[in-house]
Amino acid sequence: CGRLRIGIHGLIAGSFLDTLLAGYRTSHSGIAIEMTEATARDAIVQVRSCKIDVAFVVGAFELPDCHSRPIWTEALMAALPVDHPLADQSGVTWDDLSAEQFLVRHGGTGPQVQDHIVLRLAGRWSPPAIRRFEVERGTLLSMVAQGFGVTLVGEASGLFPTAGVVLLPITDEPGPIVFSAIWSPHNHSAALRNLFALTGEMSRATQSP
Repeated sequence: CGRLRIGIHGLIAGSFLDTLLAGYRTSHSGIAIEMTEATARDAIVQVRSCKIDVAFVVGAFELPDCHSRPIWTEALMAALPVDHPLADQSGVTWDDLSAEQFLVRHGGTGPQVQDHIVLRLAGRWSPPAIRRFEVERGTLLSMVAQGFGVTLVGEASGLFPTAGVVLLPITDEPGPIVFSAIWSPHNHSAALRNLFALTGEMSRATQSP
């Protein structure tokens, strides 16, 4: 019995995190799970202040006062309107996207998405066009469908398609995006240890031939 407080960037049906939490609730039904959606920065602050037990965030982190562990990876995808000139291609490159209007969220993974776009398109004759909105993930993708611009998402977004949006892999992206767990070294919760045990089992299962 007990509780487990988790910080997330968002939850997509059928994703690794969704499957992890569903499996944990089944095998540890006496544990009450509380979830908070936040940016990576805010979630880490909440870990440090003991407001949550663990944060699942985008990126690999080395923090002097927190433990971190890569948990799963996803390919980075460009979300485009279905009538976009590039929509019929099998994939796109950063050069293809350099002149696009990018849409990002203020919350969730928005700040990290913006930083990634700026990093990948740095050094060009003009900076990337980025607009930020105080909306949820589903609304942002609907704005893509309406032609407001394009955005970046993880591969798991394809498990919950948005009408009018096509997802294409970015073929010159160096590698998949990493999702990590962040927790306090002072947190000795058995509920948290059991969660990590299940993540290990799931990771080994997905890597098996």
